[in-house]
Amino acid sequence: MMAMALSPNPPTRRQPQRRAAVPSFAVGPEWREKGFRQTGWVLLPLRAFLGVTFVVAALQKLANPGFFDPHNPISFAATMRSLQHTSPIGPLLSLSLHAPGPFGLLIALGELAVGIGMLLGLWTRLLAAGGMVLSLIFFLTVSWNTSPYYYGSDIVFFFGWTPFVIAGAAGVLSTDAFIQQRARLARGLPAADDLRGLRPDIVGDVNRRAVLLGMRAAGVAAVGAGILGGATAILGRLVGGTSTASTVAGTPGSTGTPAASIPAGGNKARRRHPHRHSSPVGTRIGAASAVPTGHAAPFRDPASGQPSYVVHEPDGRFAAFSAVCTHAGCTVGFDAAAQQFICPCHGGAYSARTGQVVAGPPPAPLRPIKVVVSNGEIRAV
Repeated sequence: MMAMALSPNPPTRRQPQRRAAVPSFAVGPEWREKGFRQTGWVLLPLRAFLGVTFVVAALQKLANPGFFDPHNPISFAATMRSLQHTSPIGPLLSLSLHAPGPFGLLIALGELAVGIGMLLGLWTRLLAAGGMVLSLIFFLTVSWNTSPYYYGSDIVFFFGWTPFVIAGAAGVLSTDAFIQQRARLARGLPAADDLRGLRPDIVGDVNRRAVLLGMRAAGVAAVGAGILGGATAILGRLVGGTSTASTVAGTPGSTGTPAASIPAGGNKARRRHPHRHSSPVGTRIGAASAVPTGHAAPFRDPASGQPSYVVHEPDGRFAAFSAVCTHAGCTVGFDAAAQQFICPCHGGAYSARTGQVVAGPPPAPLRPIKVVVSNGEIRAV
């Protein structure tokens, strides 16, 4: 007993080792100090908004067959044609017209990838950079002619991506953070510690594991996105996309560009001379019987090549307008219920009877196109 008491090295209790933390999507290294004030939580509402918006935009494109139909006034091709002479990247838009379907699909899939990646917090910096590129393209095309510039949303989206290019998801509800934690734990390191001060071989091994796990997660996300996009496209075609307008162009003998059915949309201007003529005048754009009363049908203006609509007014007269919004050059659609032309880009609305602006930022009415009806045919004069 005395020997034990006088021992110079009395036995000590062994301190239990602290177990490494379990990987978490929510907890980052800043949690103990800042809690919900850490960067990732502060940026989460913006991240969710950007992710949801890009996913919805992509699914809308995939669900609408008209977006991929080069003869449709609301298609990717029609929009690029209407913008190529006013956009600073007009030559690039002209190149896209050689294969508008694949380019339109690439835009939709790019938006879907960016949106899903942001919601998952997966490869956040890289996909945020992709979102910046897409927003810049939209700004240089669809929003380029918007005046004043702050009326256009695309420039706001462009700068909205910058915090995520700089900070990523900042460890909050983030697949990237979860992967990094898994990689550290697999190397026997605490999940929440950073890699500063460790040997280069350890850092390299952790980064290699993180890359492999990230590629695996990206593959799973890509499969999920493909299933979602494919199901949306199939469903959109089964239900016919959105409501459609009649087709007037593309019949035998027509000199106009054939136009497919599109979501109810059009440009309606009051026709001053609706009388039937005994001798044909102007360029035939379609049969009058193809446009029911109160509805609109698309055609391409023979004079300008721009997407346009002809409308059969309730009083029996026919009228036509350019489908190019006077605000930012987007292609408007016809709302049969409201009897208005609606711009999908910034919410502008025009009267379907006069083409005058009734809501939103457009600075001028839609350009009217003179049409006459001769021997049952609608002709652009």
